[in-house]
Amino acid sequence: MRLLVLTSVYPHRGHPFSGIFNEKSVQVLRTLCDAVEVLAPRPYVPPLVPFILPRWKAYAEAVPWEIRNGVCVHRPAIPVIPKIGSAFWQDHSAFMWSRQAARQLHRKMKFNCLLSFDLVAAGGLAWRIGRDLGIPAAGWATGGDVRMATSSSSAKVAIRALQNLDVIFYQSHELLDRAADLLGVSTADLPCKRHLVLPRGIQEPPLFPSHAIRERLRGTLGIRSDDILVLSIGRVTREKGIFELCDAISLVVRQDPRIHCVHVGSLPAFDETAAVENSLAKNAHLQGKMKLLPNCEPDKIWEYLCAADIFAFTSHHEGMPNSLLEAMAMGVPSIAFAIPPVTELEGNGGGLLTVPPFDVGKFAEQILHLATNTNERRQIGSKGKARVFDRFLTRRNMTVALENLSNVAKGWSCGI
Repeated sequence: MRLLVLTSVYPHRGHPFSGIFNEKSVQVLRTLCDAVEVLAPRPYVPPLVPFILPRWKAYAEAVPWEIRNGVCVHRPAIPVIPKIGSAFWQDHSAFMWSRQAARQLHRKMKFNCLLSFDLVAAGGLAWRIGRDLGIPAAGWATGGDVRMATSSSSAKVAIRALQNLDVIFYQSHELLDRAADLLGVSTADLPCKRHLVLPRGIQEPPLFPSHAIRERLRGTLGIRSDDILVLSIGRVTREKGIFELCDAISLVVRQDPRIHCVHVGSLPAFDETAAVENSLAKNAHLQGKMKLLPNCEPDKIWEYLCAADIFAFTSHHEGMPNSLLEAMAMGVPSIAFAIPPVTELEGNGGGLLTVPPFDVGKFAEQILHLATNTNERRQIGSKGKARVFDRFLTRRNMTVALENLSNVAKGWSCGI
């Protein structure tokens, strides 16, 4: 299989962690396919704009072409007017400005199939390029790309992608239901050979001296061996539940002074770091108890998970929570709001504690409960790890995806 992956977000020099799970998926696909290349359109950045807006400075550092971790990444520039007609730039404009680059790549590589990560930001581009090149196109629904009002312009982009892509994978059953809602049909009416629930999953944790790493990193963070470290990882935004996390930690530290919290993922130019830091400064209970750390290299995440006693996941919306999957894969007992993909992940297996969404009091209670129950932490961590290894590893699920793409490609070649 020779595969062209299309995505609107992929790590680059100006934004090295943007789309990091897209890159992780591509790295696995690279080991399973004959060839994989990436087409990731970038906004055209006018002169002087990078000196005014930090976000656009990051865009300006995205080079038109590079080999990143062994994969060729092509970034044709497309015109974008911020906050105006976003659906047009992601759909029609992206195709018009990327078509020539895709044609040139196809002449050289002879791709068998296209695969987009996200149905809005790359799905419209995928099926149009597929038609232009005469090869099948697939898409992966990742979250917000099907979770929107049907009257919105982005919904229209998603609907066209759902109607025209040859196969669509969904991170969770909730996203499949949302896609059916957009199309105005019941989930049962969606052809099962075109619409498949298949989480992209995570890579298996690396092998390393976890105890030594735990002691070193906890020392760096100022966490004693008898303290309880609650770890959270993700973007610092309201949607990711950062303010609920702050409120929950504020409650627990009053009752158990051993508890400390570290959140990893701050990126001030792209998130709400300033507002969160202001909130922390005003809360006396959180002084010296909660730290906000910058985004970091993917390999460093595993080290933070080694140092953690409890993982806290307070996000409001997810396609499938990758940071939670990574914590569970490391055997870290985890607590999360019971949003649909989390309950699907938990699967009544006892490998994850869930509380009603937005219930900060219940979340705090569960942290306090796990903080004083070492054996229960160990049991939950073990069950959670088994659950992830059974269903949510990228290599396993990408193999399944490629089998489906291969069947679609064969159907195309036979004129079916």
